[in-house]
Amino acid sequence: MDGFPEAEELERAAAWRLREADEGDQDSAAAAERLQAIADDLRAHGTTPLVAEYRCICNWLAESDGIEDFNHFAHEYRVGVGFAHTPENGDAYIRALIKLSKDVFGEV
Repeated sequence: MDGFPEAEELERAAAWRLREADEGDQDSAAAAERLQAIADDLRAHGTTPLVAEYRCICNWLAESDGIEDFNHFAHEYRVGVGFAHTPENGDAYIRALIKLSKDVFGEV
């Protein structure tokens, strides 16, 4: 991979969704496409100020022992992309994760 962990996480979720789609689940196929499109968008724009803010939040959570809990919530968000969650692009996805961190842990 290329050292862009946010995109790599999305691609892992997309691969999982594609395995679901192999069993005839067209909704999962569409969700996999959306996950991959978001990953591609993140990579295309690189480390934006928004991504840098998200990474700072993750660093703070790691120092305060909250990163494992956050990773669980972020994973749950990712597996809901294309179903319960519909971020349009990489920025919307990162904004959703930042909001999730603030909802769960307060202002960070």
